[in-house]
Amino acid sequence: MEYWNGSCPMSGISSPDLLRASHMMPWARCETDAQRLDVYNGLLLSALWDAAFDAGLVTFDDDGKVWTSAHLERAAQQALALNEAPRLASRDEHRPYLAYHRDHVWIRN
Repeated sequence: MEYWNGSCPMSGISSPDLLRASHMMPWARCETDAQRLDVYNGLLLSALWDAAFDAGLVTFDDDGKVWTSAHLERAAQQALALNEAPRLASRDEHRPYLAYHRDHVWIRN
């Protein structure tokens, strides 16, 4: 919550009831507690962004641009407001985790 200033960087939603701690390298796939607890492995996403990210329907490139899977239905694309989505403000420390997500979670087209 603190790292992302209490709001989803993609939607701007800040209501705690609508936010989820999401992991780029899923918790169950982390090899160490250090990876599980690494702030750079975490994203604070609204519930819809979190669900799409966890399901591999969206991911981010190293520059924070959203990539979508062909499996993401049009209604979800509209609900996520992808045409208005900002780039994820990521840092170099996020890159290994983002790469993991793209390679192992994201559903490629």
